[in-house]
Amino acid sequence: MSSFNKKTSLLIAVILSLCASWASAKTSGLYPVVKYREIPAPLQELFSKTEPDLGDVGSCATAFDSLSDDDKMVFTCSLYIKILAEGERRAIQRCEEMKKPKGIKAACHIISK
Repeated sequence: MSSFNKKTSLLIAVILSLCASWASAKTSGLYPVVKYREIPAPLQELFSKTEPDLGDVGSCATAFDSLSDDDKMVFTCSLYIKILAEGERRAIQRCEEMKKPKGIKAACHIISK
């Protein structure tokens, strides 16, 4: 195999690896992310119920100041969206709007499995 073919094969492997890791993360990288296992149990339950409706590019966002007080948690999702970044933007925007009346200080994050 020539040097050119080896370099081309390596480049293709790197690109495929990056694509696979991006696809498995299922986030655009534009907004902060919190892992599913790091959110409070009530929010995990909501996310698990909503996840089947997310499709390939739907997104959920959350913010919480307490791990047990439901009044200090917000959760929202964008379903049936065609562009991942748009779903995230809408979920974050709604999360920010929902947390203000509750006085939640924590930043909104996109939930990632």
